[in-house]
Formats: sequence, structure tokens, C-alpha cells
Amino acid sequence: MKREIIYNKLVRDMIPEIIEKDNRECEFYIASEDEYINQLYSKVVEELNEFKANPCEEEMADILEVLSAIGKHYNFEEDSVQRIRYNKNQERGKFDKRIILQKVMVHPMA
Repeated sequence: MKREIIYNKLVRDMIPEIIEKDNRECEFYIASEDEYINQLYSKVVEELNEFKANPCEEEMADILEVLSAIGKHYNFEEDSVQRIRYNKNQERGKFDKRIILQKVMVHPMA
């Protein structure tokens, strides 16, 4: 008797081939553009949760791969994104100092 495991989630491109090479069967389909981007958003949350449970370079690589796919979906150039990142780091800093902003006091104008 065959046992089925239901996933209904976005997977890496070679997963169906890997499953078949392991003498297993699978069903899959190609997502529409709308479903694809929504699945990518879900995937980045999934990968982030996996990283939180097990912080390691492999999980970080998975997060970066999903973010890369999201960027490609929107036709963002990786060099451009990195340049913007660099400029923001120069203008506003990074997150290295662990600063938590609690509040800002606004003084009335005289």
C-alpha cells in the first residue's frame, strides 16, 4: 500500500527528479505567476523559521536563495540591490550595534 505525504509547497527545481531517482513517485505542477510569488513569500517565512530553529550556514543559504528568486521575479538586478544595500549602510549604518529605538521625543516649535 502506497503512503502519500502531502506538501503543496514550492520546492527547488530538481526535487521531482531527485524523488524519481530514489524510486518514488510524485505529483507536481507549474505555478502561475500569482501563485509563484505568494509561494515565494511563504517559502521565505518557512526558511526563516527553519533558520531560527537551527541557525547554520545551510539554512542561511536557503533564505538567500528564496530572496534571490523574489528579486528575479521582480526583475531586480542583484548588483543594483547590493549597491543600494551598500549606500544604505553608508548613510544609515548596519545592524551591528544592536540598537533598539524605544522612542523619540518631539519638542514643540517655539
